[in-house]
Amino acid sequence: MYGDLAVQLVTSSHRSTLSTTPQLPLPKYALPLILSICLETRQLGTALAAAAEQHGQLSLSQDRGLVCALTVQHLAVRRNKRCLLAYLATRVGGIRERWWDAGGALAYLLAANTNGSGAPAGAGAGGAGGAGASAGAGDEGGQDLRSALSPQELDFLRGYNELMLDYKSDFLDVLDITAGIDRPPGELMVDVRVIRDAGEVVLEGGERIEFTKGERFRLARSQVERLIVQGFLEEV
Repeated sequence: MYGDLAVQLVTSSHRSTLSTTPQLPLPKYALPLILSICLETRQLGTALAAAAEQHGQLSLSQDRGLVCALTVQHLAVRRNKRCLLAYLATRVGGIRERWWDAGGALAYLLAANTNGSGAPAGAGAGGAGGAGASAGAGDEGGQDLRSALSPQELDFLRGYNELMLDYKSDFLDVLDITAGIDRPPGELMVDVRVIRDAGEVVLEGGERIEFTKGERFRLARSQVERLIVQGFLEEV
């Protein structure tokens, strides 16, 4: 029946909280189902255009059965479009949530050892400028967010990242809007414990620190805030 595939797409997205929960992997883009819906929509559009051309305005105004059939087809086309837009809007929201959950670290978010949620799935890497660590080799079980996104969604994520970086660059020396706000900082220095190996990280002053699981440090909050957001460090 017309619209069944579109309803299936929206229903599966609605039932799963994965699409909008940053802590869980993002479901893979449903390309085969979307292509089937687009094909059905094009076929309906072609049938509508052919019927209008064949019968003309006079027949359409007099034949109620024909008008009813064409109306059903037209509404099916509109329903397919709305369902596709709802599905894409849900995924875009989930992508944005994961960007914020990862503290705006795009390279880290798209690394192969992250699970699509901004939480590390494995060990190690280096970083620079207090922005934290980029990802290294991780657990094989971690889902690659890059593989779950369509090419268009990947372009959106990169564009969103550039837009936010440009927006916050004017006041980055005063406020980092990507930093966590669950607990406002009470002092400039913070005691942290390494809960996941982050490898060697280059801080803003050029100092190199090897963050190994279990070690503790007292550092400037601005230098390790990103590592805290990404889950490599925790305050103690």
